[in-house]
Amino acid sequence: MKTLLVYTPRYLEHDTGWGHPERAERLNAIIDGLERAGLWDSPSTPVRQPKPAKVGDVRAVHSAEYVELVRRLSASEIPIDGDTPTRKQTYELALLSAGGAIEGARAAWRGEVQNSFALVRPPGHHALRSAGGGFCYFNNIAIAIRKIQQEFGLKRTLILDFDAHHGNGTQDIFFEDPEVFYISFHQSPLYPGTGRVDEIGVGEGEGFTANVPMLPESGDAEYRTAIEDVFVPLAEQFKPEFIAVSAGFDAHQRDPLTSLLLSSEMYGWMMGVVCDVAGRLCKHRVLVVLEGGYDLQALGESATYMVKAMQGERFDAPKKRKAPPSIERLKHALREYWEL
Repeated sequence: MKTLLVYTPRYLEHDTGWGHPERAERLNAIIDGLERAGLWDSPSTPVRQPKPAKVGDVRAVHSAEYVELVRRLSASEIPIDGDTPTRKQTYELALLSAGGAIEGARAAWRGEVQNSFALVRPPGHHALRSAGGGFCYFNNIAIAIRKIQQEFGLKRTLILDFDAHHGNGTQDIFFEDPEVFYISFHQSPLYPGTGRVDEIGVGEGEGFTANVPMLPESGDAEYRTAIEDVFVPLAEQFKPEFIAVSAGFDAHQRDPLTSLLLSSEMYGWMMGVVCDVAGRLCKHRVLVVLEGGYDLQALGESATYMVKAMQGERFDAPKKRKAPPSIERLKHALREYWEL
């Protein structure tokens, strides 16, 4: 089993300023963890440097006006919002981050590797069609999916987003699209305040969004329930050709920005389930794109467990608890479309 790691040292150049949680040390912590485990640039986990996404690739997801706005704000070093600063290189590095996700998606789809992990900065899942925020400029995972849809004719892509913050940008981009099923497990209440159970898509995309808000202090047991009662049955019914994962590690019990309680090992167990589902349904084709996670020790440990799972190692499941109320509400909201 081969896992492609997509990375360039240029991602470390993304400068968010002193004290900002989304900092270059995050990537260094992940790389250090993988190196200690013998999983960095090994025969089974090669590292490939990406090329920047083309502006046309980004405009397939974002409005032309917004893409130009990011370019102008970057040139002038005017922040998108209080959490999302820009520097002279921000626009260029955001294109490079999107290009990393594209590189990983192509490699996984073509069968060059069984799966890919795009270790990119800046992150992307809060970037909407026409607005950025939440540390995000361009929506990396959405750009990658749209690119391989155009190149290879994909009709069914499933996104699992387990970042602690709801991926409002990814949901916004695919909310009317029946070819992309977006599933999110996220803390609620928490920024950005979206991701309610009744947000299930509109128009042709109705029924193709599934949100599972998790209460503060939810941990491994609650996430096992969400994976087994929501992700697995929906994936088996949707039958994706490709699975993409927005991997945020800020649901970890050590993370300073959230109140969730996942263990490092849980990321390995969840990814093992994802890879097993992908093996049954879509020839192992999985793309993982880095999103959040702000405790350095947690990042190194959790990402290492996740890559081990992508390499075929499996971890014991935590105890399972009764389904959280949000899962029961989601089953009711989606009962016209899917059997849960």
